[in-house]
Amino acid sequence: MNKVLPPALQRSSYLFQKYQTRDPFAIAETLGIHVRYSDAFKQLKGMYTVIARNRFIFLNANNSPQMNRIVCAHELGHDQLHRDAAKRSPLQEFSLFDSSSKQEYEANLFAAELLLSDEEMLSYIASGKNCTEIAAVTETDPNLVALKVDCLVEAGYPLNAQIYQNRFLK
Repeated sequence: MNKVLPPALQRSSYLFQKYQTRDPFAIAETLGIHVRYSDAFKQLKGMYTVIARNRFIFLNANNSPQMNRIVCAHELGHDQLHRDAAKRSPLQEFSLFDSSSKQEYEANLFAAELLLSDEEMLSYIASGKNCTEIAAVTETDPNLVALKVDCLVEAGYPLNAQIYQNRFLK
């Protein structure tokens, strides 16, 4: 599989290889990104912003730990791919997996690649697990798993493309 990866996949793969972890909180800390929790968020799941050259990921304190892991990975994607845009205006997440925006789609790809390894996914698929079952085992979301399967299809693996909800977390 020697296809050129999109920048979102390249960057998340690079960070995994460099830091030997798929934990978005550990990577954020290593990169000097401040992760903060807020009780004030109502529908906002999280956001990424740059304030006076300091990088911040804000997470909704009312999200489940699993949701905050996904949101943190997504926001880390914004840090790696869209930092200049965040300097102008915070990138706020009311719903993840909203592919109507190129930036949101790229952050979703980044999160899928960071949180779910190719080997792990292929092993679960070979054992007959579907997206919902894989999501349960990996503590992610079926839509994130479906997006990762689509990445594997794009990379040349002979799998069936998956359908996922663009606005499933809204």
